[in-house]
Amino acid sequence: MSSEFFIWDFDGMLFDTYPHTVEAFCVFCGRTGREYNRKEIYDLFKVNLRLGFERYGLSADEITEFYAIENDLELEPRGVPFPLIPEILKEICERGGKNFLYTHRDTVAVKYLELYSLKELFSGFVTGEDGFAYKPAPDAIEHIIKTHALEKNACLMLGDRDIDIGAGINAGIRTLLFDNENRYGYIGETIRCETSDELYNAVINELK
Repeated sequence: MSSEFFIWDFDGMLFDTYPHTVEAFCVFCGRTGREYNRKEIYDLFKVNLRLGFERYGLSADEITEFYAIENDLELEPRGVPFPLIPEILKEICERGGKNFLYTHRDTVAVKYLELYSLKELFSGFVTGEDGFAYKPAPDAIEHIIKTHALEKNACLMLGDRDIDIGAGINAGIRTLLFDNENRYGYIGETIRCETSDELYNAVINELK
């Protein structure tokens, strides 16, 4: 079975942004007088940002304050595409496939794509500002499929967390897990990749 339409998660899948996000949260904690543990923050955020917010007791206003810091792309280290991601995205387009973005992050994700000249390689975007239910709910994927008249059996959801895979499974499409830190065990029949080389080969194989 092959894929023609690729629905990509952003953080931890397309871009290595977690170091930037953790640094932003450490800056936030410093400004608000909170003691923090950098490794704990990273581990929480790799599951879900909301877990970090709950663990450190952020109010709604403080969450907004954190995002203002996190959205500052001048804060180092800045997120960068994972190795081979630009090549993979271009190869998909050159072979007649299409890329779509599905992220809980706001439109800063699109700004990242613009920054690295990757935005034109995408045919559609769903961000947190579109208001869909959080993954693993299938709503946003179903919206992409319906809006762009995609065939479900030609779609592949790609992400680095179990909630990304869950969203794809719940939407009835095939999935690929990019588990470059080996955090997950067996998750259904999803394609599994642990390195950028494996990811490249898996996607190229999907395009055949």
